[in-house]
Amino acid sequence: MSNIKKAIQSMKLKVLKIDGVPESFSSEVCKLILENGEKVILKIPYNKNKLLKEYKMLQLLSGKLPVARVLDLWEGDDTIPGALLLSYIEGKPAIDGIDKRLAFEMGEFLAKLHEIKVDKSQLGDLDELMYTEKEDWWNTIRCWFENCIDDCKEALEPYMLTKAIKLFDDCYKKLPEPDYPSIVHMDYRPGNILVKDYKIMGVVDFESARIGSADIDFIKMKLYVWDRYKNTKDAFLQGYRGIRSLPDIQKTLRFYLLFNAFAGISWCVKRKKTNDSFCNENIAQLKEIINNKSK
Repeated sequence: MSNIKKAIQSMKLKVLKIDGVPESFSSEVCKLILENGEKVILKIPYNKNKLLKEYKMLQLLSGKLPVARVLDLWEGDDTIPGALLLSYIEGKPAIDGIDKRLAFEMGEFLAKLHEIKVDKSQLGDLDELMYTEKEDWWNTIRCWFENCIDDCKEALEPYMLTKAIKLFDDCYKKLPEPDYPSIVHMDYRPGNILVKDYKIMGVVDFESARIGSADIDFIKMKLYVWDRYKNTKDAFLQGYRGIRSLPDIQKTLRFYLLFNAFAGISWCVKRKKTNDSFCNENIAQLKEIINNKSK
C-alpha cells in the first residue's frame, strides 16, 4: 500500500477511498474514488517495461475497442517503476458462469483485437520491446522458453525438466507459419475480461501485449473457459471465425500450452511464489501435457 500512497501523492490525486481489485497478480492495482466522486483505476506495473507497454498499447487501442483510457502517467522514481491512472470500466471479471453466449462474445472480441493492424513505426522507441518480425517469432518463443530453464530447475524434478525440454524441441520442429501480424494480449483470460449483465464491457491488463502470432492468445481460453464450461469451445470459435480466419491451433496449441506452463513456473520462481496455488497449477498442467493428456 505504501507504493500506492506514494503514487497518489506524486500524481496529486485527491482520494476519498481506496479499494482492492480482484484478479490482479503481477501488478499493484486498486480502485480509487476521488473527492469529486469519480472512480478511477491506479496501476503500478511490475517493472518499467510493462508500464510503457501498457501505456502505448492503450493509446493504440483507444477508440477501436472497449479498453481503459489513460488519464495520467507517472514515470516513477528510483523505487517505483511508475504508475498509470486509468478510466474505470463498469463490470466484474468473468470468472464465473461462462455460457455459450458469453464465450461467443469472447471469441468476437479476441478476433477484433487480432484484426487491428499496427505498423512498427507507430511503436516509436518501444518497437524492439513490442514488435517481433514474423520470421523471428518462433525463435523468440524458443529463447523465452530457454531463459526459463534455470528457474524451472528449482521447482521441477529433473525427469520432468528433461521431458519438457524434449517435448518442446519435438513440437518446435512441426510448427506452421505464424499468423501475423496481430496485436496479442498475452494474458487473454476471464479474469481480464470485465462483464456486466453477461455482456463484455471491456478488457484490461495490456502490460504484456505486443505484436505477434494470433494463436498465442488461445492458451488461457482453453485452460479457463473451454475446459471448464461445457459447450463453450465451439461457441468461442464461431464468434472468432465471424470476424477473421482461425489460426492453425491444431498444430500450435499444445506447443503453446507447454510454453505457458513452463513460463508460469519460471514466473513463480522469480517472485518466490513456488508454494502457492498458481505454481502448483502450472506444474500440474505441465505434467498433463508431458503425459499427452492435454489435447
